[in-house]
Amino acid sequence: MTPSSIPALPLFGAALLALSLSAPVQAQTTVIDLAAASGYSALIFGNVGSSTATGFHDVEGRLAAGGNVYLSGFSVGQKSTAGASAPSIVAGGNLAIGTGAIYNGGALGKAVYGVSNPGATVSTNQWFEAGTFSKGSASTLDFAAAKQQLTTLSNEVAKLAPTGTVIMQNSGYTLVGDINADVNIFNIDSGSLKNLTLDLSSIKSTAHIIINDSASSINLSGGYSSFSSFADRTLFNFSNATSTSLTTYTWGSILAPNSDFSGTGHLEGTLIASSVSAQTPWNSQVEIGATGFSAVTVSAVPEPGTYAMLLAGLGVLVWLRRRTPARAPALA
Repeated sequence: MTPSSIPALPLFGAALLALSLSAPVQAQTTVIDLAAASGYSALIFGNVGSSTATGFHDVEGRLAAGGNVYLSGFSVGQKSTAGASAPSIVAGGNLAIGTGAIYNGGALGKAVYGVSNPGATVSTNQWFEAGTFSKGSASTLDFAAAKQQLTTLSNEVAKLAPTGTVIMQNSGYTLVGDINADVNIFNIDSGSLKNLTLDLSSIKSTAHIIINDSASSINLSGGYSSFSSFADRTLFNFSNATSTSLTTYTWGSILAPNSDFSGTGHLEGTLIASSVSAQTPWNSQVEIGATGFSAVTVSAVPEPGTYAMLLAGLGVLVWLRRRTPARAPALA
């Protein structure tokens, strides 16, 4: 080993250390896509309603539920654009209908039952056209796979760092965003999402709005009118919720894969929940619109600790460089 090569070893090792510590700075991305629920206004993994209570009053698009579905005094599918062959109702188990209407856009719609339970039955208290109901199979819709995909997505979205500021005022929350951001992320830990207001001067008109709420029981109420032009670009992510209720008219989709859902309001977006129950027997007033969620990719902002690791690595490099003895001049 020549004298000139000895100092290079610690410097080379320090350089490798600095590079390895700097690697996490590369932006990670999260694709927020409700693909498993694509084409449905409501995707429910368990039961909708019960034997004495209807689950929905109105679902403007298509409805899919992995368990039993109980409906009465309802309409489904009047704004569906899925095509003539797509059923407006997909039930994993039994399908029990009191009175109501099944549409497929401007035409009469169809319903499929027994997708997850071959022994399931269909019953109704009114006349429907022949061929309206048919037995499905596991190939119709894989509820287990959909639940796994959307639960994983909910957990990933919950970990995203907030980019906006939440201010408590006017008996509610004002959300102040970043006018240059394509995606504004807000974190709230509250069981009462009442009177949410977007500060439109700080959010560009084409931006996505992601609201993470970590509470276990959540009620949406009060005013949400500032969300009206963001219906297809707003996602309420309730990853920890086991109970969610809606008692207002709001715009945006709800991703609550572990939660029961109930209420008397209107959601102009997609609903993803574990189950749906009614507060008033056979008189549910929950309405779900036909607006879907537009997928978006979020580039994660590196945590401050990541930059600290990089600076530490560079500091080691400088320290070792200073400790390296000066090389003796080469002999002639």
